[in-house]
Amino acid sequence: MARLNAFSFLFLLLLCVGICKGDWCVVKFTASDAAMQSFIDSACSSGLDCSAIKPGGSCFDPNILRSHASYMLALNYRKNNVCQQDIGTIAITDPSYGSCHYP
Repeated sequence: MARLNAFSFLFLLLLCVGICKGDWCVVKFTASDAAMQSFIDSACSSGLDCSAIKPGGSCFDPNILRSHASYMLALNYRKNNVCQQDIGTIAITDPSYGSCHYP
C-alpha cells in the first residue's frame, strides 16, 4: 500500500510540473523609464485592461512605474503570449503581492 501511495504522489508531482508551472513576463532591471511608460501607454491604448494599475486598482500601490509596467507586461504575455524582449524578461516566481494578483 505504501508503494502505491508513493507512486501516486510521484505521478501527481510529475503531472503538476508539466501543468502547474507558471511564468510571467516582468520588467528587466535595465529597462528605462521612457521605455516602460511607452509600453504602458501602448498596451492600454491597444485594448488591454489597465484598470488594475489605475488609482483604486488592485495593483496601483505601490505607485511605481516599474511595478505598473511589470503588471502590464504580464497581462500582455498572458493575453498575447509575447514578452517584450526590449524591456521584459521571463520570471518563474509569481510576482503577485498583497491584493495584486498578476495574470
